[in-house]
Order: sequence, then structure tokens, then C-alpha cells
Amino acid sequence: MSRARSRMPPRCPSRGFERDPLSVMAQGHRHHGPVLQMLVDGYETVVVGSPQGLRELFAAERGRVEVLNTPLVHDLFGQALFNLTGALHAEARRCLRPPLSSRALAGYVEALMEVAESAAAAWAANPCEDLYTSAREVTLAMSAQVLLGVGPEEPDAQVLADAFGDFVAATGVSPGGRRYLAQRYWAGMLARRRLGLLFRRRVESARRRSPGCALKELTDGFAGAPASVGPLADHLLALLIAARETTASLITWCLVELAGDPHHARLAAAEARAVLGRPDLLVQADALPVLRAVIAEVQRLHSPNLLSIRRAVAPLSLCGYDIPAGARVAYCTSAGHFDAEDFPQPEAFQPGRFLSGQASSARLWAFGGGAHACLGRPLAELMTMSVLASALNRGLPRLLDAAPGEVRYRPAKAPIARVPFALEMQETL
Repeated sequence: MSRARSRMPPRCPSRGFERDPLSVMAQGHRHHGPVLQMLVDGYETVVVGSPQGLRELFAAERGRVEVLNTPLVHDLFGQALFNLTGALHAEARRCLRPPLSSRALAGYVEALMEVAESAAAAWAANPCEDLYTSAREVTLAMSAQVLLGVGPEEPDAQVLADAFGDFVAATGVSPGGRRYLAQRYWAGMLARRRLGLLFRRRVESARRRSPGCALKELTDGFAGAPASVGPLADHLLALLIAARETTASLITWCLVELAGDPHHARLAAAEARAVLGRPDLLVQADALPVLRAVIAEVQRLHSPNLLSIRRAVAPLSLCGYDIPAGARVAYCTSAGHFDAEDFPQPEAFQPGRFLSGQASSARLWAFGGGAHACLGRPLAELMTMSVLASALNRGLPRLLDAAPGEVRYRPAKAPIARVPFALEMQETL
């Protein structure tokens, strides 16, 4: 008896993908279902969307699917967590998890609120020229404090900002062989070495556990780890860029959406006033329901990360299709967030869906899922909560121009044009 032929997913045109990837993928999933094939970055790729497709992928990924990154990412980040596979990835996660877990968050609240309060005061005093740029400055300062113990006024803060700027710029270089011809690539590699020196210096000064800083616990976690899981410096690079870029995107879109929704902005502002006297509310899962609903809805509507690229290392089945070993696989979290059955009126900003119980944040995939789910989600959400609480306590968000139009989706979803922004003092409302 002849063997049955493999059933591969249907092909979908990728025209317009670079300009508006989310619309192209959403249209493809509407016509072809949760799994399809299309060209992504010039490579034939199996794209997984919809809640069903995501659940099946995450359930099947262990031992069958591994992270696939470009040579550029491997050059810049070395043996960072998202460049590791299999047992090495699992061991590195074990070392990183304790200081990034929900149980560790209470120790970071005071340090994060200090940074957030400074930013909110600046926004209330003077409108900022671009909300996203300002949000990235805030999240870098927060990440520096929590991950490295670098305070905003320390000399190392400027050293970090300068080197990290060159490093991040290098991530935008063409990832193929032509990267060696780009000056930004070599500047980024030099910045990697400068940052490594800074990290080692901070590790030496973190021999004692410091309030508001995870570095001592991170150092202890890697002290007995095998060298094959990579140096802590590489993992710090990954944590810094993820904490800064993902969280800046979340903060930006939260404030943009609240500027267009005065009702929920006022409800959230009332909760923000409570945080002044009780900052511990930020880490209580059952407190501040409006602020948490706003962040959940922004994760649904504006997932920071568009695509995560994987490679099948063993055959797997997804939604009735056979995916062969060696296939390039990508999943789109946003595609699952626009399913009208799970989220009625999916294009609308409606935080109330999470307040009424109509929707659950457990159905959100903005930080991935399965074996490779982002370890930094609790910290990113706390950073976002801290900034929103500080900002809304000083005023309601106001855009000084039209709402953002065109957006870019990589490395994180962000407006292309500048977004002038201000906080409108509540006393004048």
C-alpha cells in the first residue's frame, strides 16, 4: 500500500507584507484558516495564527520546534536565552527565572516608581515631542535600575545609554553577509564589548543583594551553571533589549489609547491616586482592575511583537496539516487576538471586556507561550503599571496631534511618525 501524501498548509500571497504585515496575515487566515504558507523575509514560511493554531503549536513545540534567529542576532547576542535551544535553553531559563518571577516583583516597586515619577513630572511640566522616544528613555532607565543597579544619576547611566544606543542601532542592519559592510554593524559589535565591560563592573559591585536590583540574584543563578548556557553578560543584553523595547511599546499604546478614551482614562486615574499611598497595590493581582484591563486590552490590540520565528526540528501536525522537519515556522500573536469569537468587535479598544469577564487575559499571547514564553512578562507589566499610575496621577493623557497612523512592527510595534504628547492637569478638567 502506498503511503498517503503529506498535506501541507495552503499558500497565501505575501504582497504588501513589508508595509502592512498584520493585515496580510489576517486576510490570509480569514481565507485559509489557522495555518498557511507565505513568504516572510524572502523565505517560505508556515505561519500560524488564531487561538487554535497557537494552542496546538505551543503544545507540540517541545522537542519539535526550536527558535530560529538570524546570523546578525547570533553575532550581537551570543549565547543569550533566545539564541539557545533544547536543554541549554531550559537550563538558562531555570537560572534566569527567580529574579524575574512574580514573587520577586515587590522588591522592585520602589525603584521603578522613582523612575516613573520623574518621567511623569517631566510630562506634566512640558509636553514631549515624541511619546515613543520618551517611553524608551524611561524603560531603559527602569531596566538599568532593576537589572544592573544603575541609578539615573550615576555616571554608568550615560555610559549604558551611549553604548546601548549603538548596540540597538546594529540590530537594524541587514542580517545577511552584507552586514559586514555596514558601519553600524561594527559599531554594534564594539558596543557589545563596551556593555560587557560595564556588566562585569556592575557584577563586581553587586556582591551584596541590593534593594530594587536583580543583579545579585542573577549572578548567583549563573554561578554554578555550565558554561554551555552562556555568560550572564549575553543574557543581560537580551533582558535589557526586551525590557526596554517591549515595555516602551506597551506604555506608548496604553497612553495613546487612553488619550482617545477619556472614560477609561478617568477610571484608571482614580486607581492611580490610590497607588500614591499604597504602591504595593501594583503587585497585588486582584488590585487596580481598570489599569490591568487597559494593559490587557493594549496587549490584545497592539501586541509588541509581531512574529516569532521557529524551525521544525522534527515532523509535527498543526490543525490537520503535516509540517516536515526543517520547515521554517512563524507564529503571529496578533492574529489570534483579532478572532471575533473570542473578542467581539476586535478592532475596537474596549478595556471593559476584561472588566466584565467577557474576555480573559489568559487568552492573550503577546508574550508568547509554551516552552519559549517570555520570562520577563511580569516585570514588563509592572514597569507599565508603574508608568501609567504615575502619569495618570498627574493628569490625563492628551495627544497634541492626530492619533498615530502608519506603524512599524519590528523590533516592536511603534508609530512611524512622532507622537507629541502631554499630560493635562486634572485640576483644570
